[in-house]
Amino acid sequence: MKLLKKTIIFTLLIQIFFVKIPQAKLLSFQSEYDISLGKSDAPRLPNKTYVDKASGYLLIDWINNCEKSWITTQRMMTRFINSHGVGTVSEINYSLNELTNEDKMEFVLEIKEDAEIVDRHYGTAEKNEKVIVKFLQKDKILEFSKDVIFPHRFLEEIIKNFDSEKKMIVRNVYEGTIPDKVFNISVFLTEEIVSVDKTILPKGVENKFRKIRMAYYQDKQQTPVFEQTVHLNNQGIASFFKYDYPDYSLELNLKKLNLTPLDCKR
Repeated sequence: MKLLKKTIIFTLLIQIFFVKIPQAKLLSFQSEYDISLGKSDAPRLPNKTYVDKASGYLLIDWINNCEKSWITTQRMMTRFINSHGVGTVSEINYSLNELTNEDKMEFVLEIKEDAEIVDRHYGTAEKNEKVIVKFLQKDKILEFSKDVIFPHRFLEEIIKNFDSEKKMIVRNVYEGTIPDKVFNISVFLTEEIVSVDKTILPKGVENKFRKIRMAYYQDKQQTPVFEQTVHLNNQGIASFFKYDYPDYSLELNLKKLNLTPLDCKR
């Protein structure tokens, strides 16, 4: 269960890289990523369980709903094998409908472990003087300060600072992957540009991905929950993710990308 919770943290954070960007046209698409265990040179301590293997996939549909909202559905399946040879399969299904004016988002999160549902959340987050989060299946209401932003605004600020003199920005972000928590995220912008095999990318997708490093904090702790590296182009598409946890790392590499534009003229 501990391993599953770590996995949950990064799953839908991925969706922050697929929202509307004012400086470039965002593309509606379907994408697929291969998941593998990242390399680690850290020494292993005796009597402690580690992850020896990880494999799986992430599927994402991201659609511009005719400029009204951005709708995404995501499914991630990951199989872990620990140092005792014990396997665990986790599956996370997530859907999000976020208004383009940033006032509201609705999300559904379902988590399975070895095919059994272990958690499910139906929630809404609205931003006025404060950010108010409500859940359909329970009476609990959460309040966060007005400086908390949603994924749409967060990505806008990252892209906007690609060519600025700033090397770091810090924002408080609510995205629903950990329903009762806000992430304090430090974003480190680099000058490094990478590309991928051009046969993976459909026509019109820019093959210039900026390398970005981010650290995710919670509850005013001094140590990040995890760190993330992402290769992101200015159309909001990521070709690579790496998630570094204290005990292991996961890498996600883009395998397939199909454009799926929506006909809004009807």
